[in-house]
Amino acid sequence: MAAQIASPPLNLRRRFALNSLGVITLIALGLGWLMSHMLTQRMLQREGEVSMDFIQNLLATDQSGLYLANPGNEDLKARFLGSMAHVSAMSEPVRANAYQTDGTVVWSTDSALIGRHYPVNDELDEALAGKLVVHNGRLDSENPDKGEHVGLAERTSYYVESYIPILHPQTRTVLGVMELYKVPVQLNAAIRDALIQLWLACAVSAVGLFVTLYWTVARADRVMRDQQARLAENQTLSTAIELASAVAHNLRNPLASIRVSAEMLSGSETSRQELAEHCLDITACVDRADRWISELVRVAQAPQLQSEVVYPSPLIQACLEEMAPEMNRRGIRWTVSVEDAAAIQAHTAMLRQILISILANAIDVMPDGGDIALRWSADGSNLKLQVIDSGPGIQENVRQALFRPFFSTKSGGLGIGLALVKRMVEQWSGAISLTPAPGKGTCVELTLPLAPTTTATKA
Repeated sequence: MAAQIASPPLNLRRRFALNSLGVITLIALGLGWLMSHMLTQRMLQREGEVSMDFIQNLLATDQSGLYLANPGNEDLKARFLGSMAHVSAMSEPVRANAYQTDGTVVWSTDSALIGRHYPVNDELDEALAGKLVVHNGRLDSENPDKGEHVGLAERTSYYVESYIPILHPQTRTVLGVMELYKVPVQLNAAIRDALIQLWLACAVSAVGLFVTLYWTVARADRVMRDQQARLAENQTLSTAIELASAVAHNLRNPLASIRVSAEMLSGSETSRQELAEHCLDITACVDRADRWISELVRVAQAPQLQSEVVYPSPLIQACLEEMAPEMNRRGIRWTVSVEDAAAIQAHTAMLRQILISILANAIDVMPDGGDIALRWSADGSNLKLQVIDSGPGIQENVRQALFRPFFSTKSGGLGIGLALVKRMVEQWSGAISLTPAPGKGTCVELTLPLAPTTTATKA
């Protein structure tokens, strides 16, 4: 199998710093641009409203605005030109134009534009509909956007253009439009100062938000790391406790063998050959118990239990050798698959105790002998390991309750064996099930994940 590259641990602080900095910067830039645009347009609109009030009052005082609707009236023309003299005397307008409702220029500070007609002018059309139109921009001396822009680029590049509808004093109908081109120095300075303050506020807000959120996440990261370290310690302790429980549970078999051998040794008619056999049994059981206890100590002393790649075949063979004296004593025969099992991801000591617990349970249900078969096969990304006995089998209601803690079918049993096995297997993303064996007995099936590498720690 191809080796899988382990993903690096998540650095929450750095990930949050990079992501939040980018997001907050984009939000600050977007809000800054939007607010600066709104501020500029609002201030320009206010400037246009002031100019509109001035023009309306100027033309309404002597009703000279009626000239736009009656260009042939000489009296209205004289009064209108007198009003326009006040407009020409204003310091800010670079150019002023007066339009009739058909779009013809009837008066302008640039006499060359008088009498011209500009049929395509969207802003003028909006103003003729009675709406104040204000916008700003920059002039292109070579390619002016509008015909009335000709000649303005020589005097200014930045401008504010206002289209002011001239209304009838009584009927409030549109008589014409006054167009003002301005270079509002003071307004531009005010807008610039306001934009500087706005962008500074956005920058300070963005920095403050980033620092606050980063401090919160950094503190949460420290707490999470501390909790993760304590959780790892608790998991190690829990695993050691589970292994201790499993070892204590499985020690009953070698202790029972030692007791039987000791009782046999106490008999007066024991032959030398039988004496040697009983001594060997006692020695083997003590060695087995010592090996389990050594595994328990090694797990308990480990700072953190890490799953490892394990080959099941040699581990199963070692477990069978450990349980062989008891199986031979009870006349139990066993068979094992010939082919080697694929490597799995597990923990050697824990898996050993799981297999011994399953074998011990199978031996206990066959006191008068029987058969045990161990089979395995690869199924996708998992290895299915089966331990099949020829015992009396388990009833359905009992089989469903066997994985509950402290449930046992044995007299005096604690009922922690299969419950611990289930917890351990699930920690490796595996599963365990009990089903009736074909014909007679019980099949215990372990589903364990295949290892991602081809190297393994052999038992």
